[in-house]
Amino acid sequence: MHSPSVVRNSSLGYIWLAIWMISVVGMATFPSQSDFGIYLPFLCIAFTSYAYLIIKELLTIKTAVILGIIARVMLVFSFPNLSDDVYRFIWDGRLILQGMNPYSMLPSEVLSLNISRLDPELYSKLNSPDYYSVYPPVAQLIYSLGALADSWYWSSVIMKITLLVAEICSIFLIIRILNRLKLPSRNVLIYALNPLILVELMANMHFEGVMICFLLLALYFLLDKKMLNAGIWLAMSIGTKLLPLMFAPLIWKYTKHNKLLFISCFTTTFILFIPVISSIEITNFLRSIDLYFGKFEFNGGIYYLLREIGRFISGYNLIRYIGPLMGIVTLIVLYKKYQKQNQSYELLLHSLFTVFTVYILLTTTLHPWYLAIPIALSCFLKYRFILIWSFLICLTYINYSYPVYQENYWVVALEYSLVLVMLSLEYRRYYLPSSQAEV
Repeated sequence: MHSPSVVRNSSLGYIWLAIWMISVVGMATFPSQSDFGIYLPFLCIAFTSYAYLIIKELLTIKTAVILGIIARVMLVFSFPNLSDDVYRFIWDGRLILQGMNPYSMLPSEVLSLNISRLDPELYSKLNSPDYYSVYPPVAQLIYSLGALADSWYWSSVIMKITLLVAEICSIFLIIRILNRLKLPSRNVLIYALNPLILVELMANMHFEGVMICFLLLALYFLLDKKMLNAGIWLAMSIGTKLLPLMFAPLIWKYTKHNKLLFISCFTTTFILFIPVISSIEITNFLRSIDLYFGKFEFNGGIYYLLREIGRFISGYNLIRYIGPLMGIVTLIVLYKKYQKQNQSYELLLHSLFTVFTVYILLTTTLHPWYLAIPIALSCFLKYRFILIWSFLICLTYINYSYPVYQENYWVVALEYSLVLVMLSLEYRRYYLPSSQAEV
């Protein structure tokens, strides 16, 4: 790791780092999902100290990275308080250990079979008991490892250990890529110390952390022109979460349609998804994904605006039409980036960031952990609006604080207004519509 010789650890730096660590761990440990009054002070202090540490350069990279890893180790032993997804992870893992396919049976159907450890208590914790699993096979493998433990707590610890390994790998991969691109190594702290990354990936146990690790491995091997390895790790990333699938065309174009990359990625993906292909009904997996994008709504600022316009015109919610329409817009942006893509690695990173940003801006459902990919990619770019967004999106936890869940549209309006202003300013400052795009 390279750090500027002028940067030295200072006592003030250690104080701010201690404040950062206490607030991050506190944010992940003390409040439950509905305790916004407890969550908010920790959130504000965590991001204030994070911004101060990034801007002031009070600590060496080595010190900051080590403390970032220590914070992750500490969060391994906290049970996810802010998300109930963990219960579906455990359910799917236990189902697999029983020799059953989570893409073939609904939890409500499994419950009637009275299977050991797939009991009413765990079932009552599921947030989507009437949907087939939407989690890809690599993630399911991790869930099954966690399910080896009898208790929910130790299941979460086992699964978090995989996330810890992935996060440590991601941090060092970011540093290596930064060094290869001759970019400041300090940029790694954007990811390593970001409170959203620590709380949502490590504490709340969302497996975007594993997906990002595999994606960074693919990008690293692209730098070394090792197409076989790049294709395999890209497939592993897709096999953890489907989202990197949108990056495949851009990466393939960057490699001049390299056949080895295509074959390795396609073959690995096919092997990974055999559990889905061999399901009793292959449509179950796709149907659940379709329902997710066609029914769920959360923090979709631009979608909400279009939804109200559609409701004013038609008298009812047009999500079934607006959702696919915004998906088409994302595909158009992807196609345009595909057409402009050349053999510039920097432009590839810029294109990946742009396409994913358009996707999350237009989605009907945007949870905080969805920002993990652009936060990681921003280490290689000059865009910083995503860091402001990573704070603002956490304010959506206010939705869970009401006696009956409801969405606070004032928070959504504040979030999207500030993000779009920052995005437009930075886009005008940094983006050049050519192969010489500044990154």
